[in-house]
Amino acid sequence: MASLRPKTVEPVKPDISRKGEMIPFDPALDKSSIRGKVIGRIKEEAVGIKLEEANVVVCGGRGIGGGEQFQQLEELARLFNGAVGATRPLCDAKWCPARYQIGLTGKLVFPALFIGIALSGASQHIAGMSGSKTIVAINKDPEANIFGVAHYGVVGDYAKVLPAFKAKCKELLSKG
Repeated sequence: MASLRPKTVEPVKPDISRKGEMIPFDPALDKSSIRGKVIGRIKEEAVGIKLEEANVVVCGGRGIGGGEQFQQLEELARLFNGAVGATRPLCDAKWCPARYQIGLTGKLVFPALFIGIALSGASQHIAGMSGSKTIVAINKDPEANIFGVAHYGVVGDYAKVLPAFKAKCKELLSKG
């Protein structure tokens, strides 16, 4: 048996001529050897588009400066009917919910468009978003790691760049 993470590869077209062999087996697990125990379940609240299913992800990093600024990212994501994500420092600082975290210790995303705003591009974060088809980065540090994986980059203070970026996106989206 093999399994793959969703959206990591393009699906193969079905071929009805292919046949597989089913080999049933009994794993014969001894209950005394099982050390784990389910003590409860917590259902994740789905608000809007799920991050891991979004076609567009707008992600903020520590450089946005605080939770109040997170609203700007949500506005941009709404333009694209997308989802908002965050780096681990934002979630750790409680600037946004933990369910927004992208990276090795968060969610893996594979959108058609990933917009990274004021994030440096730590390796743990890049591992969670590097499968994005197109990556746009806005960061004031021209040496930020995110520019190493970005297809398009803007070097500048996001607070000055983002309003013009949102306006241009609105204009382009209104033209269809």
